[in-house]
Amino acid sequence: MRIGVIYLVPVPIGNLRDITLRALDVFKSVSLIACEDTRKTAFLLSQYQIPAPRLLSFHKFNERSREQAIFRHLDGGEDIAIASDAGSPAISDPAQKLVEEAIKRGYLVQALPGATALIPALSISGFDCSAFQFVGFLPAKIKDRKLALEQIRDFPHPSIVYESVHHIKDTLAQMNEYFPARRVAIAREISKLHEECIRGTVADLVLGDNITEKGEFVIVIDSAEQKPAEFPNPEAELMVAQNPDIKSKNLAEKLSLRFGISKNLAYEYVLECRR
Repeated sequence: MRIGVIYLVPVPIGNLRDITLRALDVFKSVSLIACEDTRKTAFLLSQYQIPAPRLLSFHKFNERSREQAIFRHLDGGEDIAIASDAGSPAISDPAQKLVEEAIKRGYLVQALPGATALIPALSISGFDCSAFQFVGFLPAKIKDRKLALEQIRDFPHPSIVYESVHHIKDTLAQMNEYFPARRVAIAREISKLHEECIRGTVADLVLGDNITEKGEFVIVIDSAEQKPAEFPNPEAELMVAQNPDIKSKNLAEKLSLRFGISKNLAYEYVLECRR
């Protein structure tokens, strides 16, 4: 007997034209859509003349209690679409626990690519995007929040934080205690009519009045400035001592990458140690 599939379907975060053709196809094909707000999902479907199937309220306050109803639907051979109010399910939105439990039980989960706020914000930040960390919303508990801010302060790549209009000023003030000189790019209302990106140091933005307290915010924090490691050091001595069979040139390249020094300096160091 066929078991149904869970489809995680991203929906636009602002501009309705950001919906994908595949997302529309899934909405047309399933007999049940679990969504944060049934009214918002019904409105989205109406914009594309899609008859609304059965809509199941599915949000952070009832997510766990809805699991059994969803699994019974799948066991009946019917597929289900999971949709949040905006963006991708399970990314700072309901569905993470459902996906975890579904995988444990052997159900097939497929995620459609599509709208999300973090990638556009990172792309327009102007920071190095070769690596980054997504933090989502900072923890509410003071102790956990402090640890998160300390980790962001020392992280060698950009960090992405979500924040609501109600807490944006307080969050920036807290960041100012940990990394006031750090560059940030704050994207507001991505893909919507009043979209904007505000750039500056944390201290500048805390003192200024150029943040419009409306909409949703994505804060991209630039990477921590990396201090070069002291050289020579005991670790370098150990690398040379433990690799007697590696050619001096090749070992020098490894030292250069590890400690951020020139290949010539590393090569001279290897030769000196081996003499």
